[in-house]
Amino acid sequence: MTSTSEVFAAMREAVAGEDGKALQRKFKGTVTFTIGGKLYSLDLSSPSTCDVTEGDAFDGKADLMLTCSEEIMGKMIRKEVQPQQGKMNLAMKLNAILAATRKKLPSSKM
Repeated sequence: MTSTSEVFAAMREAVAGEDGKALQRKFKGTVTFTIGGKLYSLDLSSPSTCDVTEGDAFDGKADLMLTCSEEIMGKMIRKEVQPQQGKMNLAMKLNAILAATRKKLPSSKM
């Protein structure tokens, strides 16, 4: 089972560089994840800010806030459940971020 910190390290890698710019063109927003009580922020609001950080970088004002258990986050990464709540247009586009993150995780961790 992949840990939350491994998922967000992989997501940070997935949104870096040119791959991140391509994802930013699709997503164009910010997300605060609360996973098992830990906070992470995804910023794809502009091509120059593609990053994942620990904590709430948006002071409670992210475009999308996703709260779930580590188990549910793992299921989203494994495509067993889909993100369905929040700002629906961003929630639907979150699949692109999760797909890029999956590519950066070792298959043995999924």
